Amino acid sequence: MNKILDKFKSGVYVVTTSLDGKDYGMTVSWCMKVSKEPALIAISIGKNRKEYDKIKKSEMFAVNILGEEHLEIGRHFGVSTGENVNNFDGVEIERLETGSPILKDCVGALDCEIVKEVNVGDHILFIGKVINYAEREGESLVFNKEDFP
Repeated sequence: MNKILDKFKSGVYVVTTSLDGKDYGMTVSWCMKVSKEPALIAISIGKNRKEYDKIKKSEMFAVNILGEEHLEIGRHFGVSTGENVNNFDGVEIERLETGSPILKDCVGALDCEIVKEVNVGDHILFIGKVINYAEREGESLVFNKEDFP
């Protein structure tokens, strides 16, 4: 079953949040548009991920859309949770409405407030209302399992 599920193509995103003055980020590939009006997106986060609690408690997140040249950034945020190390060291960020970190180098970002959580198996879908965004030039990076061993 995993082999067929791996055939779904998706982008590579860094989901960020800020809680109690500390920034958190993780690489994800399960992200989707939910609605155009109002603008809603969903991210699927494993319940066992440390960032799950941070996103839930902060009630906000940003989805940073990585470009074709950002494979190393995706790997960087995929390896370190930010729990014991500042995985934002050396990464330029800005902030929009929610205060979640926006990676300055990404091709786009969606700044969201959580409006609903849906329990789905071993994951939670966080549905976020897009309250601001940043758009830049470039094509998005497509997830390839071999790129993230």
